[in-house]
Amino acid sequence: MAKPVNTKRGRSLLGSSLIFFTLITPILLGLAVYNHDCLLEKFFPLPDIKTVFPFGDEEWSAPGSKPAKADDAVVPWKLQVSNKDLEDLKDRLRNTRYGTAMSGQNFVYGFPADQLKKIVDHWLNKYDWKKQEALINQYDHFKTNIEGLNIHFVRVQPAKSTDPKRNVRVTPIILLHGWPGSFFELYKLIPLLTTPQQIAGNDYAAFEVIIPSLPGFGFSDAPQQPGLKPADIARIFHKLMTRLNFAAYFVHGSDWGSTVGRYLAVMYPEHVLGVELTLYGRVIPTSYSVLHYILHLTMPRFLFEVSEPHKLLLGNFFNLMRETGYLHIQSTKPDTVGAGLLDSPAGLAGYILEKFSTWTNADNMNKADGGLTEYFNLDDLLTNVMVYWVSGSIITSQRLYKETWSTGGLSDGFPVLVPSVLSDFRHEFAGNNAPDEFVRPYFKDLITISKHNSGGHFPAMERPADLAEDIWALAKNVLSRE
Repeated sequence: MAKPVNTKRGRSLLGSSLIFFTLITPILLGLAVYNHDCLLEKFFPLPDIKTVFPFGDEEWSAPGSKPAKADDAVVPWKLQVSNKDLEDLKDRLRNTRYGTAMSGQNFVYGFPADQLKKIVDHWLNKYDWKKQEALINQYDHFKTNIEGLNIHFVRVQPAKSTDPKRNVRVTPIILLHGWPGSFFELYKLIPLLTTPQQIAGNDYAAFEVIIPSLPGFGFSDAPQQPGLKPADIARIFHKLMTRLNFAAYFVHGSDWGSTVGRYLAVMYPEHVLGVELTLYGRVIPTSYSVLHYILHLTMPRFLFEVSEPHKLLLGNFFNLMRETGYLHIQSTKPDTVGAGLLDSPAGLAGYILEKFSTWTNADNMNKADGGLTEYFNLDDLLTNVMVYWVSGSIITSQRLYKETWSTGGLSDGFPVLVPSVLSDFRHEFAGNNAPDEFVRPYFKDLITISKHNSGGHFPAMERPADLAEDIWALAKNVLSRE
């Protein structure tokens, strides 16, 4: 005969279980949310770095061409633009065909025709290329062949100290630009980094500055075969620093240079003393970013609070869509838009300078001149454009987007292990830099995230003193550890 069921005891066990799960579930959920990055690392470990990053040698010369003989020569180089090319430029500028600006809309529709006329007028009648060419040539330039590409770079050594009491340690640093910048974009940093600063007592430090042009940009050769991505550029630039006999060096990067700089730190941590980046949000894998946004939307604030909601994608979606049309074009058919830019200097200036306007501060689109002369020197802006014009590199520079985004983008998820400083300029355009708590897990030796209340995407030209201060903060921290 079956024993009667003790329903009272059963209800008691059920009630106890419900109470237990009611109490413990929020605690477990909170721990999971708070430590979600650690859990993701544990359950979804990263693959072997050697299977992800291209450490092997490549050859980027034209298919079927005879491979260049191995040559480690570093050859002096000087920028000299012929009078014939300058006259051709002036003829094209004089014959520019302008559209009609939309009345009262400033830069909302892009670079307006009335402002473009003013740029062209300055370029024709006030801009002195020979003066700017001399400014560029004030520092030593070189070229050297790496993986079939002649890589252009600037090399500046600090002046020797005249104070016998000072012990000045000179450490190399490689400064990396992006698009639509150039090596010239970083020129204002040079005196700020080559002037010695005190570390402690009589110990001082100064940088020996190396500024290469990315392959396909400016005066570095463009690859003649598809496939060159930021990690390949990192490998090429590590070879450059090795060729210059730098066993260890610092890295600074902005825009594409931030990606290349991060890859240098990830791929060669034993050689990179520290890294300073202005665009660092791309370190986070896309899937992790989506998870962060879901947690922000669904979790109670006491479990998942975001310190900088102004950086979240959802609040910036339409701004991001407005500012990244170029990205889709250059990631799919860069040669098409490039054909027009290669042929028209006015069109090239409008395309590039529009980025210097809105990427410096989104509010600039509502200003008559796009805020360009408020933040920059017009001659400096045109010199950056001239680097693209005289080198004919606009198409090849844009191809880097195609090579990168056609193979999965940039979000590999590998953390940076070397000492790091991140520069967070308040008006960096939407989507580039994530909230601090999203980023910190990917920089394992993070010294600081330096907050700047102003400044945008081009701090080396807009706010060079602030950026140099961040680079020095990295160097002083690292050198004082020794």
